[in-house]
Amino acid sequence: MVRILINSFLSLVVLAVCLMFSWRALSEANFLFPQLYEINGIDAQIAKYGPQNRNRVGFETTTKADRGIIFGEIVEAVNNSGIGLEEIVYRAPNGEVIDSFLTQPEIDHLNDVARLIGYLNKTLLYLTAFLFCLVTFCWTLKVRKNSNIWRPFTVGKSFISMLAVLLLSFAIVTAVGPQRVFYALHEWIFAGMAPWHFYFQDSLMTTMLTEPLFGSISILLVGTAFVFWLLLSALIKRILA
Repeated sequence: MVRILINSFLSLVVLAVCLMFSWRALSEANFLFPQLYEINGIDAQIAKYGPQNRNRVGFETTTKADRGIIFGEIVEAVNNSGIGLEEIVYRAPNGEVIDSFLTQPEIDHLNDVARLIGYLNKTLLYLTAFLFCLVTFCWTLKVRKNSNIWRPFTVGKSFISMLAVLLLSFAIVTAVGPQRVFYALHEWIFAGMAPWHFYFQDSLMTTMLTEPLFGSISILLVGTAFVFWLLLSALIKRILA
């Protein structure tokens, strides 16, 4: 029983570490925004709500490439303590700056997001250090004392366990409703912070970064983390086998 608990805890720590690796890797790839842009119908969303915006004009005249640049600048800023959010602009087809992309309330919210990401990065770095120490400790016991205090499950068994957890989570989100889960998480995580809900008519950010887009990014993030998890689990098993 103790061995099962140790291995289950190890699997969760490895997954948390891999989520950090996944976020960093996908940030460098701009979260495959050009591909997700088409899948989630963002062009039609902007064509519909861009002209209705009460704070900004002309965003519907921007190109897909320009929107990808804006998305990348937002990702870079939230990964860098919010630095640069105020400088994000959108341009007319001739390259002339039309206006800043974000309103002040949106900047405030994204600064909250940046602080959250910074906190998670620090926490996961500590987890990475803890994981390294734990694996080193168990490897030392194995080498010096030929101890069986910790014999990791095979990657195959661990794969089945983690896949079951992911499928259960997916089933719960589907049953409750992705939008309700999205709102509930925001209300819980950003309670007492800057407003996070913006109507399409008031926010270019909401118009471009739709809820289905966040759903696609979440699936991509977890899927990539799962791949990292398999690779790291195989490495740990090889070290401790």
